[in-house]
Amino acid sequence: MNSIAVSLFGRMFSNKAMLAFDHHMLTICQGNSTRQISWSDLEAPPSFAYGLFGQTISFVTAQQNHTFSLLAYGAHRKFQAEFERYWVNANEAKLDTFLNKITKLVKQRYLRQSYVSRIQRLAQQEHGRWLPWIKNSPAFVLVDKKINVLEQYANWDAALTQYLQQKYVTKQLNLHHAFFDRVEANPLTLSQRRACVIDDDNNLLLAGAGTGKTSVMIGRAGFLVQSQQASYSDILLLAYGRKAADEMDQRIEDKLATDKIKAATFHSVGLAIISQVERAKPTMSVFAEDEKVKEKWVQQCFESLIENSAEYRHLVLDYFSKYYYVEKNEFDFKTLGDYYSYLNDNDIRSLKGDKVKSFGELYIANWLFYHGIDYQYEAPYKVDVKTIERRQYKPDFYLPEYDIYIEYYGIDDAGNTAPYIDKAQYHSEIDWKNTTHASNNTHCIALTYGQHKQGKLLSELEQALLSASVKTQILPLESLLESLKETGRITVLAALFSQLLSLYKAAYLTDADEVDVIKRSLDAKQTTQALALLKPILSNYNAHLQQRGEIDFDDMIIKAIEYVESGKFKSPWRYIMVDEFQDISQPRARLVKALRDSNKGSSVFAVGDDWQAIYRFSGADIKLTTEFATYFGFTTQTALDLTFRFNNKIGEVASAFISKNPAQLDKTITSLTQVSHPSVSLLRRSSNASIGYKNSYYSDIPELLNGAIDDILCTIHSKACKPTTVYFLARFWFQLPTNTDIKTMSVKYPLLKIQSQSFHASKGKEADHVIIIGLQKGKHGFPSEKVAPAIIEALLPAPENFAYAQERRLFYVALTRAKHRAYIIADMTNSSCFVSELIAEHDIELDEFTSDVDQLHIADINCMRCDSGVLKKHSGRFGPFYGCSLFPRCEHKEKSCEQCQSPMTRSRYTGFKLCINTACNHLVPTCDKCGAEMVLRNSAKGQFWGCKNYKGNDPLSCKNGKDSKSIQWPELA
Repeated sequence: MNSIAVSLFGRMFSNKAMLAFDHHMLTICQGNSTRQISWSDLEAPPSFAYGLFGQTISFVTAQQNHTFSLLAYGAHRKFQAEFERYWVNANEAKLDTFLNKITKLVKQRYLRQSYVSRIQRLAQQEHGRWLPWIKNSPAFVLVDKKINVLEQYANWDAALTQYLQQKYVTKQLNLHHAFFDRVEANPLTLSQRRACVIDDDNNLLLAGAGTGKTSVMIGRAGFLVQSQQASYSDILLLAYGRKAADEMDQRIEDKLATDKIKAATFHSVGLAIISQVERAKPTMSVFAEDEKVKEKWVQQCFESLIENSAEYRHLVLDYFSKYYYVEKNEFDFKTLGDYYSYLNDNDIRSLKGDKVKSFGELYIANWLFYHGIDYQYEAPYKVDVKTIERRQYKPDFYLPEYDIYIEYYGIDDAGNTAPYIDKAQYHSEIDWKNTTHASNNTHCIALTYGQHKQGKLLSELEQALLSASVKTQILPLESLLESLKETGRITVLAALFSQLLSLYKAAYLTDADEVDVIKRSLDAKQTTQALALLKPILSNYNAHLQQRGEIDFDDMIIKAIEYVESGKFKSPWRYIMVDEFQDISQPRARLVKALRDSNKGSSVFAVGDDWQAIYRFSGADIKLTTEFATYFGFTTQTALDLTFRFNNKIGEVASAFISKNPAQLDKTITSLTQVSHPSVSLLRRSSNASIGYKNSYYSDIPELLNGAIDDILCTIHSKACKPTTVYFLARFWFQLPTNTDIKTMSVKYPLLKIQSQSFHASKGKEADHVIIIGLQKGKHGFPSEKVAPAIIEALLPAPENFAYAQERRLFYVALTRAKHRAYIIADMTNSSCFVSELIAEHDIELDEFTSDVDQLHIADINCMRCDSGVLKKHSGRFGPFYGCSLFPRCEHKEKSCEQCQSPMTRSRYTGFKLCINTACNHLVPTCDKCGAEMVLRNSAKGQFWGCKNYKGNDPLSCKNGKDSKSIQWPELA
């Protein structure tokens, strides 16, 4: 063994440590103790440095740093190269092991991001042991190639990751080519195969409608087993519901010839976790399986609380009087019609059932009713004051017992009106009403929107009635509650609380969270009141479950999360695959994440399509898909972009329609089937157009009554040469033909296999043709204008900024169920804004079916009074007429064309009404005094145009007339 000499000064200190070495180790001798350190234990070769009294040598082990001084000058020249050679020889095997481990990893498995991070960290540690000294060492030639590889790993970049990942994918595609060819009836596409092979820590597969996502789920499971990366028990397949899981199981058994991979639902996984931790299977409540049973129990609990608690009764009545509806500021609407539409769509009614015209009127009506004051809403004024220009006056409220009128004026404290109201004209109307009451000595109480916004409306009303000696007597609670039951409001509110139970429990709120929910709700007062009503029901509900030793679905997910996150349950699954991920809720996503983190090395593979996210109402959060990486961490995103279902023309319309929302992920879906002509066809027909059509169906849905459905079925059947599937699709089940109707259709059209599906139920299904109906405005309109209670909105995921975002996706789902053609039926006088958008912006077929003239010229028959309603045909005592679609809130009417009964428009030519039927083009001047049509009459002086409202010397007669020669007739376009 060689020793390292000490310097002259070193020899002066006899207790100085001595160093010796050979090719195996360094030996440290000090006094009577000797310590040996192998070369492989050194972090790097020893280094030398000059000192004032000799050279210094330093080296590091995992346990400590060593420094020895007072060595002979020139020791480094004598021993440095030898030290480095010994160190290299001792550590080369470790380097080989490290490099081989990386090489094996990137060849045998997909290079996950977590692997890359770990490799980088270890490579940089190894790099620090070898570099930079090795580059200047004679021993470099012994390991030069290995050092170059090490440097590459230490300086790892994204390009290297992509190169190695692609290399692995290509190899696996070649090795398992035969499997991917036969796993489904048709060979998987390249995109499908890549999705099966890629396995990062977190994976998001965006699978458009009809692109074969289920084939990928099955193919991926089979590939993991065949490539020996996983055993059957390592794989967890999560489906959205039991039916979907059963269908997945059947596909796996058929395609993979095994029943050892079982699809599970979130609830079955939750149940398994709880059973394992608690060592007993919990009992499922019937409420978890049957929503109607749950709703019935909630209603009984609700009614019991009302009956047995005076305090709760008052809370209920207060809620119905003030908070049942979501109030919107009437000043925030663009037109009077938009405001009336909101009132109509949300079915705003007083406790007595009046279709009031403002929220101020609503609260006045409810206060009067609650305080036992008989009133009439918009009853004709007791004095006949109608004129040619003005209909009979109808004050807002009349109290017959006291002969008192109440008017609610839509003006603020400064006298301003809503922006769509002519301020000067409105104040003129107020002055007329005041004068009328003064002239006829009638008592009228005037209230305003300004008082309402200050919270003084009802106190001002009460004070005014007190001053007028009006007696109030609060109605017996029993009578009020009976009235609420009769109108169905108790049932509606109970159904709301049934929904709230699940949302509230799933939200897993702390006291601080609940305060935040109230703050961010649209109406804090309404939310606070609703929570006050919900809490006793929730308490009774939980007690009911606890007493019976049962749990519901929400308990199942919540308890499962707690057990996994606390470590009481360790996930056995290394590959977690989630279907229909776009419909996942926060609690379910949290469970997936907890399961992933519970088993080191697990991966998540989520399959979904943000374009088809349609379950926000049940808690689904689209941002978990569109912002997947934010929640789960670094993600590899792939896409299936070839659809086997719908043709390119359906795809073009559907893709452009959904992509109008910029928040949707950008995708290009290519269709396997290519056609050259539009494949979305619109049939425009009035809901009232049933005259002359013989109806043989049970349902009274408009599309059946007006013959539109039969016209389309007849067209499809005439072209069918083999059994053809047809779906009727609508937003709500009650808008669809019944099974009885479908049996009748099947007899009439034997080649057609017809089904009815709601938009939601049709998800995941397909038909040769779809017929989309129920595309209307109003209470059950699509897109829905009905506003959910503030507490529901606060407990659901945050709404999107783009208008009708979810309803737009729902319509996309409906369109993309069709393989060959999508038919749309709409009454354009009350049609969905989506239909108007399709006509204006997309290549759809408009001329396959004939349409009435009023369906083709909707812009010409907008209501001139409210500016949002459309004039619809009605029959009256004096023949057909056209009235506003927002009746009774808007009472505007127009007479039909006297020659062809078509609607007439005032919008094209000032001072004239024109029949919109181009085959008629009847044109008449209008009276510039009262707005009525004018009639050509004869007099001693010749022909002239006189007002149709001329009634001789009657006080209501309009005597306006025009000489025929003075009228400047427009040139018709």
